[in-house]
Amino acid sequence: MLADLDETIRQLVLRHVPLDPGEVDVSFEAPDKDWSGRLTRPTLNCFLYDISENMELRQAEWEVTRPSPTNTRTRRRGVLRVNVTYNVAVWARVAEDEHRLLWRVYAALARHPIIPMELMVGEIREQNVAINTRVGQPDPTRASVTDLWQAVDNRIRPSLRYTVVLPLDPEISITSPMVFTRDLRTAVTQATEMETMIDIGGRVRDRAHPEQPLVGATVRLAQPHRSAVTDNDGRFILRRVPRGRIVLTVSAAGRKKPSEITTEVPAANYDLEA
Repeated sequence: MLADLDETIRQLVLRHVPLDPGEVDVSFEAPDKDWSGRLTRPTLNCFLYDISENMELRQAEWEVTRPSPTNTRTRRRGVLRVNVTYNVAVWARVAEDEHRLLWRVYAALARHPIIPMELMVGEIREQNVAINTRVGQPDPTRASVTDLWQAVDNRIRPSLRYTVVLPLDPEISITSPMVFTRDLRTAVTQATEMETMIDIGGRVRDRAHPEQPLVGATVRLAQPHRSAVTDNDGRFILRRVPRGRIVLTVSAAGRKKPSEITTEVPAANYDLEA
């Protein structure tokens, strides 16, 4: 769910700051010196640095259900509320540009104390609950911002704290396999040039009914040729995909023509609709 939250935040700032993705990058990497030294254009960095239970919203009582017609009862813990906190900062050539952009980001986040449903992606959308946020509020129980910048070994700069409250049901059983973004380096020429290949995976949903997965849909990549069929949860994995812009084609029974989706590798997620 955290990767889906990253992409949801990306969509929020791109649309409501607004940001031109061709001019400003949005990154969720740790803002250490190595990372900042590779930047080539203005970048908004959202660094996830703390995950903790929201004790104010904790449900101490257990939920008890009595399924009919049996005389048994079931006890289960209530849904947890988890604070997911980001440090948000801007990198640009001059301080004035950094300050201007950071202020606009602050305003955009403050305008949305509840994340709009149309911006949610993946598991975030499936929760069917309001996703509340807080921006710029101090948290005396956590480390100071100075300690944070020292931990990532970089120069302190203006930043804001952004907290999203996510639901977590500890009783839900997840059976689908984890899909990791992996770098597989393979020689592609007789020289020393190397190409990075990545395994990607996501979920395909019915465009008309986003809550429903598409089972048995075929996801294809033309160059190089890769294909996968979605499982019972609509999930797929494509192996050894090259970095850069790709076009995925999704075909499924009952669809008059395949759907084409353009995305980048790597990306926060590869969820699709068809």
